[in-house]
Amino acid sequence: MRLRLGVPTNPSNTIPDHRTWARHLRSLIARVIQPVPFKGTDLEKRDYIDSFADEYGNRRATDRPFLAFVLNVHVDQHNPPQALDQTLWWMIQSQNFDAAHASSLIAPSDALVVGSDQLAIEYRTMVELCALHALWIIANKSKSDALVDRCLNAAHWHTRELQPDNAINRPWGVAAFIELAHQSADQETRDLANLHAQTLIHNTSVSFGTPDLLSALILKDAADQLDPITQHD
Repeated sequence: MRLRLGVPTNPSNTIPDHRTWARHLRSLIARVIQPVPFKGTDLEKRDYIDSFADEYGNRRATDRPFLAFVLNVHVDQHNPPQALDQTLWWMIQSQNFDAAHASSLIAPSDALVVGSDQLAIEYRTMVELCALHALWIIANKSKSDALVDRCLNAAHWHTRELQPDNAINRPWGVAAFIELAHQSADQETRDLANLHAQTLIHNTSVSFGTPDLLSALILKDAADQLDPITQHD
C-alpha cells in the first residue's frame, strides 16, 4: 500500500517535496507523541528514558541514546556498545560528529556493517537501518559531503538488497531514502527509494493502526531532519 501525501506518488510522477513529507509525518504521529515530555525538565526527560519500553515491554540498546537525542538531554552510557548502530548513536549522544571517525567504523560501500551478510535477516535489517539513521545525522551535522554520499549509497543498496518489511516495522533511515529519491539521477532509483520510504512509514501502523511510540519518535526525528520549520507551524 502506498501512502497518499497530497501529491502524486506513483513511479515517474513528482516525488513529494521535503516539506510535504514532514507535514505528513507530523500528522501521523501527533497524538501518539503527546505524552512525551519534550518540554519537561532534564530530570523528567531522564526518568522518561529510564522507564521507556515499547508497547510489548521491550527495550533495545539503541533506545537510550536515541531518546536522549530526540529529547535533547544528556544521559550516561551504562554499557559499551556491541554493534555499529549502538556505537553511532552513542557518538551522537556524546556530541561527536567526526565524519572521519564515523567513516572508519563502516564498510566502504553498500552495507554499512562489516560482514553484514553473516547476520540473520531481521537483525541485519534493524542494525543496518538504525545505523543509517544515525550516520545520516552525523553526516549532516558534520557537513560532510562524502559521508552524505556514503549514506545515499547505503540507502541505494537497501532498495536493491533488503526489503523494507523484514518484520522490524521501524522507519529508521527514512530521511535518507527520501533524499535519495530526490537526488538520484536515475529514475528507477528515485522510484525505488520513494517506495522504500513509503513502505517503511506504512509498516509502522500495521500492528496498531497508528505508529507505535518508538516509530513515532523516529518519524518525528525524520520530519525534523526533512523540514525543521514545520515543527513550529
